[in-house]
Amino acid sequence: MEFTIEFGGGPQDVTVTTFGIADVDGTRRLYAALASDPRYRVGMLILADHSALEMSRLTDLDLERIAAAISESDWNLPPRAVAIVASKMETHLRAREAVAHLGGSQSKRRVFTSRDAALAWLVEQG
Repeated sequence: MEFTIEFGGGPQDVTVTTFGIADVDGTRRLYAALASDPRYRVGMLILADHSALEMSRLTDLDLERIAAAISESDWNLPPRAVAIVASKMETHLRAREAVAHLGGSQSKRRVFTSRDAALAWLVEQG
């Protein structure tokens, strides 16, 4: 799994773009990179674009481990909201399962099929 992290934009403070095949180690690397960036701080609005990410190979145990890595990161630097773009059906379903592991709507995350809808939701969260 590869990723890019871009700061700035609007309404999002951070845009994370992922591509390739999703895995637990890639998710851990992503959240470690985000947390170690001096520009990252509590309460940011995040757009996570998984449109080019393949999540169909993730097992249920992988999703639990990914949720644990995200929860650990959120403990130290909780975002205000995370809008997740997952346009492929399988990726969308797996992303929703991951959000459920994180506590559903209580996790301040929502999965969308389009970037426009995700950005509109982030405006509401700002």
